[in-house]
Amino acid sequence: MNNKQKKPRLYFIDFARSIAIIMMLEGHFTGAALADEFRDNSNWLYSFWHNLHGLTSPLFFTTSGLIFVYLLTGASTDIAYFKNDRVRKGYKRVLQLLFWGYIIQLSFLSLGKDIYYGSSWHLDWFYAFHVLQSIGAGIFLLLMLFGLKKIINLGAMHWYYLFGALSILVAYAFLKDYIQNDNIQILNGKNPSYWPRGFPKVIQNMFYGPFSDFGILRYSSYVLLGGVIGSLVRTYEKYSKKIWFGLSFMVLGLCLNLFIQPILHFLDNLIESSRIIGHSVLELDATHFVRFGQVLLILGLLMILDSRMNINFPRFLKMGQNTFPIYIIHVIILYGGIFGFGLVPFAFNRSLDPYSSIAISALAILFFFIMTQYIEPLESFYNRILIALKLRRPSTIS
Repeated sequence: MNNKQKKPRLYFIDFARSIAIIMMLEGHFTGAALADEFRDNSNWLYSFWHNLHGLTSPLFFTTSGLIFVYLLTGASTDIAYFKNDRVRKGYKRVLQLLFWGYIIQLSFLSLGKDIYYGSSWHLDWFYAFHVLQSIGAGIFLLLMLFGLKKIINLGAMHWYYLFGALSILVAYAFLKDYIQNDNIQILNGKNPSYWPRGFPKVIQNMFYGPFSDFGILRYSSYVLLGGVIGSLVRTYEKYSKKIWFGLSFMVLGLCLNLFIQPILHFLDNLIESSRIIGHSVLELDATHFVRFGQVLLILGLLMILDSRMNINFPRFLKMGQNTFPIYIIHVIILYGGIFGFGLVPFAFNRSLDPYSSIAISALAILFFFIMTQYIEPLESFYNRILIALKLRRPSTIS
């Protein structure tokens, strides 16, 4: 008789990922369609939507780190680093994310026009550092810190990820201060001074360049903070169905929202008065901590719901289990990734009223919901075609 206690299935993780990908789809499709004349911050409904849209990336990045570390730390601690199947899969995923992150920024239409008109090629947009690359960089850092823990073999895994996240946040605070000062210089007519100075644009975009909306220092901290949660959930998994477990995340999230700005302000004053450095800028990170606190509130609430209701809705959860293909396909359809023609700007480009924008977002979410329900048959059909082509290949050669 097997007396091994069965671990509880934690549906809240995939539920959170499903919420994140749906928020991403809604935000991108609505944001691409809604005309500027309706973007009025004095309108409470638009203001609420805009604020909620700002939570999408922190939630998306955090849940990516959460699920990765939760799976990574599930294997036996005795397994050697590179013999760990999750480590090998992790590095493959990093390469996959970096590859697709750059590929979907291609525009065959733009390249075709350059060739047709004899224009000089300019691939600055191809070097942009966007969502997939940033998540890949975050997962790479998770793997590096996991390896460091193997070497040092002291303390719990979540402390390594927390220290890594805080180190990145401190670095980003100083980079943000640099960017703000540079923007002032730009307004005064000077050229941008991207960082690191003198490096190729492909490197600068990873930090502060002409196309670095999702730079490493700005967003990989959320992946590492997600790793903290993933490690905590794995370590204290037996308590994951207790109400107090989810409630503790909610309390911490609420505290971050209420108290983090005065705390960081106090630390800045303390550092400056101690003359450790002349100008401390930790308070510039307040928004990061506030957003992470809001993510904790969502995750804590889902933990409590999962513990009470066992939120197992397979069709909805499949959205969260297929975030990677959903992201790639939505970029191709909406922004014209790879091919160069998409709904933007050919169908709409911030030109529709709120009702039309909401309808487009709803249709997009429905489309991807249906797609995920049939993704396995589609993959099976695709594989059967490849096998058939391979079998027929010899007969076509004479």
